[in-house]
Amino acid sequence: MMVEIDEPIVVGAVFSRGGVKPAWFTWNGRTIRIREVALTWKTKAGNTSLIHFSVADGQGLYEIVYNTERFTWRINSAE
Repeated sequence: MMVEIDEPIVVGAVFSRGGVKPAWFTWNGRTIRIREVALTWKTKAGNTSLIHFSVADGQGLYEIVYNTERFTWRINSAE
């Protein structure tokens, strides 16, 4: 069951050819290495584009979000 979180996180990501792919993130004092990006989708918050990623580390599923205007990341939910 997914639990809503909505907290800032630090993410290591690869930016190439206009795209972005998260590789790891730090949350609650631990580094989570992303093994799979299961799904990616975009939404808008006003004029700001948000890129959502459903990611897995082999033990849990997480939704992380990249704010393309502020260049910040948040974790929205975790399983």
